[in-house]
Formats: sequence, structure tokens, C-alpha cells
Amino acid sequence: MVRHPESRMKSIAGMMAVIAFAAVAHGADSAKSVALVRAMRSDEIAVATAKLAFLKGSMRERYGKVNNSCVKRIPYEDFTAGWARVVESVLSPSEIETSLAFFQSDAGIKYVEGLLRRLRTRQGETSMLPEVPGKEDIAPEQLAKISEFSSTDLGRKVMGKDLTLSPAAEALGQQTAAQIAEKCGGK
Repeated sequence: MVRHPESRMKSIAGMMAVIAFAAVAHGADSAKSVALVRAMRSDEIAVATAKLAFLKGSMRERYGKVNNSCVKRIPYEDFTAGWARVVESVLSPSEIETSLAFFQSDAGIKYVEGLLRRLRTRQGETSMLPEVPGKEDIAPEQLAKISEFSSTDLGRKVMGKDLTLSPAAEALGQQTAAQIAEKCGGK
């Protein structure tokens, strides 16, 4: 069968359109996973925890001595895209969308703020986590929504260890520590 050049061009144009559509669709998924990471503040929490480990010296044996003032200046934003990839490796696009809706709601915001307050209290004065102003004040309807989301399979997946202890999260944690050490004078 002989194909006409016009037919070949139409096939190529069709393939290019499919590729472009897939890239745009993936970009939309990536934007939602980045938004979810920011709403959950998981990039911020992970980087603050790594920074604290360096500052307390528990990373010294593996990475050597680092410049503490450099460590303190490491921005969590450098790791947001990495956390978005972790989210994408664990959650489907519809799970990302559902989780994003919860974490951007008043109840989800209150949940994350409470988590930050408790983590900061546990870590003490040297915590690298941001201080959340005000007191924890969760209305009964917000508490009900938190309870409702956290009792679903998706809520347990997101708020439990499926996300934070996934192979992708473990790898990103190691990569984060290595990048901080490299940037701040460690081995």
C-alpha cells in the first residue's frame, strides 16, 4: 500500500496533537500535585526535619560537618517538585484531586496548622518549622470533616505512612540530605 505524502503528514500531525495533549494533561496533573504538596506543606515539613537533623549533628557521621548558617537558609521550595513526584507515584490523578479539595478546605487547613504546631512543639526551640500564629481552634464541623476524610482509604493513604514512607519518599529524603550536605560543605 502506497501512502500519499498528505496522509503521512496527517498521521504525523495527529501524533503530534496526541503528544501535545498528553503533555498538557500531565502538566495539569503536576500542577495539582504541586498544589497538594503545598497545601499539605509536606515539602516544608520534610526539609525542616532534614535541616534540624543536620543542625543537631545527627547527619555528621554520614555527611561530615556542614555550615549551619547555610543549612538554615536552604529553601523548601527547592524540593517541592520532588515531593510532587512522590505524590504522583503514590496517588492517582483523581486521588490527588480529592485530597487537594480536602487540604484546601477550612478543615484541611486547620488539620495542617495543628500538625505543624504539634511537630514544632515536639522538636522544641531549635525547630526549623515555621511558627503558626494563633491557637488551635477547630470548629465541630471542621473536626467532623477531618475525621470523615481521615477515616477513608484515601485519607489513611495520605495521612498515614503510604505516602511518607513510600519508596519514592525514602529516595527523596536521601536525595534531600545529600543535596543539603553538598550545598553546605559536607562530604
